[in-house]
Amino acid sequence: MFKFKSCIYLDNAATSRFKPRAVIRAVEKELKRPANPGRGGHKESINSARHVEDCREQIESITMNGNVVFTKSCTEALNLAIFGSYKGGEIITSLYEHNSVLRPLERLKKEGAQISYISTKSNLIYPEDLKRKITKKTSLVVLGEMSNVTGQIQPIEALGALLKEYGIPFCVDTAQSLGHLNTDYKDVTMLAAPGHKGLHGVQGTGFLVFKNDVTIKPILYGGTGTESANLSQPLTPPEGQEAGTLNTAGIRGLKEAVKWTKRHFESVNYNVKYLSEILLDELKKIDVIRLYSPRPNGVITFNIGDLSSTEVADILDAKYNICVRAGLHCAPLMHKRLGTLKQGAVRASLGYNNTEGDVYTLVKAVKEIAVNN
Repeated sequence: MFKFKSCIYLDNAATSRFKPRAVIRAVEKELKRPANPGRGGHKESINSARHVEDCREQIESITMNGNVVFTKSCTEALNLAIFGSYKGGEIITSLYEHNSVLRPLERLKKEGAQISYISTKSNLIYPEDLKRKITKKTSLVVLGEMSNVTGQIQPIEALGALLKEYGIPFCVDTAQSLGHLNTDYKDVTMLAAPGHKGLHGVQGTGFLVFKNDVTIKPILYGGTGTESANLSQPLTPPEGQEAGTLNTAGIRGLKEAVKWTKRHFESVNYNVKYLSEILLDELKKIDVIRLYSPRPNGVITFNIGDLSSTEVADILDAKYNICVRAGLHCAPLMHKRLGTLKQGAVRASLGYNNTEGDVYTLVKAVKEIAVNN
């Protein structure tokens, strides 16, 4: 059997390493007595369904009032939002987005949709920047709240208020921000999120939250447990958008993950910011380091001179047992803008699992790599 020592894990932007005990216990409980929620009238099915509905309520408490549809990932949630809500017209997005946004939009572009991209010198999008892009044809705006490459945070509240004035739907990708920021999403129309990153749930969980007056066409067709005599897929949320069997164990764990993250929000994010400040300050002292992250938001991206980012990450893994992410981070337009499309970049992303020792070990390793290469 393949065995490996536990590493210094600095890849929390991909998935959080720390999972609360309550999450693990909840998953185990569901796996010991599994039942299909909403697909039966017996007590076990009803019990599983109760946990699913409780999780929806927890998610609403940290996002906005609306319909909560479970998906297997934030990627699926974004696909559901974009393909399910698009009715024609122009879509505005930015050069800073993840492929989970860019690729669905590229698909629509090939089918005739007009896609407009925002970029600014600071990589921050302010209401006046967005206002200049809006036209009579604008039917949807899709933006990420926090960049998975640089950690840059967009002013979602101000952008949402502007779009509300225009009556334009606003879809927000919160893959990196939910669980880390105290944003008021009241003017957001659709919000996509993973359960396994800032919320500390397990992989295979995600969700889309959308306002009650929004219609989302399903992108998956099959059993819903409702309107079973109807051969057409029902549109009524959430069942109409959740065809097939839900990841009940993961969702039950996500319920506990959201509760835990709410209770420990301050301590989690104090730790992330504190360690990010140390790492940024220490990396700035190394002459050959090029930094791409402007603020200590938990995502710190850099390069060591002209070294390949993947080579640096491989050395960190093999020699120092440090796990980071290298390459393009599924955000090619952002890397093109940064001038790192060929080199990529090394991303260290911090979480509740990390300590000062982890940060200083990384800094020492980076210094040695810089000297020896």
